[in-house]
Amino acid sequence: QMQDSKPQEQQKAILLDLFRTRNIATITIMSLLLWFFTSVGYFGLSLSTPNWHGNAYINCFLSAVTEVPAYVIAWLLLRSLPRRYSLSGTLFLGGGVVLFVQLVPADFNMLSVGLVMVGKFGITAAFSMLYVYNVELYPTLVRNMAVGATSTASRLGSIIAPYFVYLGETSCISC
Repeated sequence: QMQDSKPQEQQKAILLDLFRTRNIATITIMSLLLWFFTSVGYFGLSLSTPNWHGNAYINCFLSAVTEVPAYVIAWLLLRSLPRRYSLSGTLFLGGGVVLFVQLVPADFNMLSVGLVMVGKFGITAAFSMLYVYNVELYPTLVRNMAVGATSTASRLGSIIAPYFVYLGETSCISC
């Protein structure tokens, strides 16, 4: 018997399919927020590098060098630990350390730069893990659309990040 030469009809997915069921809608909303805020943190730290204490050129060099081990460690964590634990661990590392920078006295310049580098390490590792983790959360039918939507949220975060850097440079609101 000859089979029909027509290709089978594929189901069409639309953007609203990311919000059809409660489970997928929760995953989508959390992923959009996670990508947005991780992008704000990553680009905020990257763009504020010249504003840190010390030599701006050395700070930019250290910021770039920090990304290489972050990607290697992220790869090793993804191979050895569950995705949820590796992603949440790097996010807590990056966010927690950056929050502690505010508690460092102004005299300890090297300590504050070191803490920011550890925070950049954590945010960079988490940002690279998001691509792998996000793909595995969605069913095949909506996977490409979900990655596109979350990547769009990430780009919106990268658009807003320079304004957060600018807020850190101003000393008062009414100026």
